[in-house]
Amino acid sequence: MSTRTVTEPAGGSTASRPLAAFGVPSRRALLRVGLLGAAALFCAGHTPYRQWVKYRQQHLLIMSDKTDPLSFPLSLAVAATLLDHLPASQAQASRAIDLGRVASLLTTGQIEVALMRPTDAVALAAGAPPMAGYRPVALRALAALGEHLVVCRADFPDHHAYLVSAAIEENRAEIRDQVAEWNDPVAIPETVPLHAGARAYRDGQPLPDPPEDQPAPSDAAD
Repeated sequence: MSTRTVTEPAGGSTASRPLAAFGVPSRRALLRVGLLGAAALFCAGHTPYRQWVKYRQQHLLIMSDKTDPLSFPLSLAVAATLLDHLPASQAQASRAIDLGRVASLLTTGQIEVALMRPTDAVALAAGAPPMAGYRPVALRALAALGEHLVVCRADFPDHHAYLVSAAIEENRAEIRDQVAEWNDPVAIPETVPLHAGARAYRDGQPLPDPPEDQPAPSDAAD
């Protein structure tokens, strides 16, 4: 993916539900919209609360840690793959200034999905060092990719988790081809178990119903 869309998050407190029933524009159009939206919101280095809330409600942000050099390229690859195969997500790669900011955004419900190393995810779920300064948050895994887990908050809807997990698992080779450094996937820890929606996909179960306040998004690529 040659277009690198990065957002620097700030503000907001209500958990988003980004897989709303949007139309299904082309991947190129989505990338163009993402670039314009990110530029408008974040180029000043400060994000007004209302604009941030609106932006993240319309995009599935794949959060990475700026201090972890492997997480950002992986977030770009995951976002690009979701745009191709689950365009209604309007997925965008987003990068926090450090791991503490990722933890803060997850614990306060400002984001729902992030890339984390297993040890950090386990620590945040338990409120243990080096995450002892943050209140524990129930995390679930959507997938294991290289040295990282794709984690989400436990309240991420089963329907969304199923679709995101399916898009990742069915296009794992495509993601791997976009990342220069790739090791065998890490194990999913018992304390950050697989999300129920992701497990339903792996077990061959039907797609769960969408949240009651949303119609089902289209998952067909343009």
